[in-house]
Amino acid sequence: MREKTPSHRQPRKLLLRPTLDRLLASEKQMNRAGCDFLKVDVATALIFAQTALSTDDPVKKRRNRKSARKAYDTVIRIAKKIVLTDQDAKYLEKGLKRLRAELTQLGENL
Repeated sequence: MREKTPSHRQPRKLLLRPTLDRLLASEKQMNRAGCDFLKVDVATALIFAQTALSTDDPVKKRRNRKSARKAYDTVIRIAKKIVLTDQDAKYLEKGLKRLRAELTQLGENL
């Protein structure tokens, strides 16, 4: 039978210290997730912008323009915190260039 710990005494908790390798791997993984998020957000913003450009409905146009702009602003803000590979940077810049052109066409001041 297992002996119970008195209620006034808590069992010791083991403090696990992450190794430097684990910290670096975790940082790399977080950076990769951030980069993937940026790619998805640019693609989503482009869909919003294209939808806004292709509709005659002023409410739908405004809603999608605003969503595209919000996604654009988010990508610009988060991209400053992410370390991008050359390939990822080129991909994002290409998408952002297209997005800027479409947002400008929609009347956004960038």
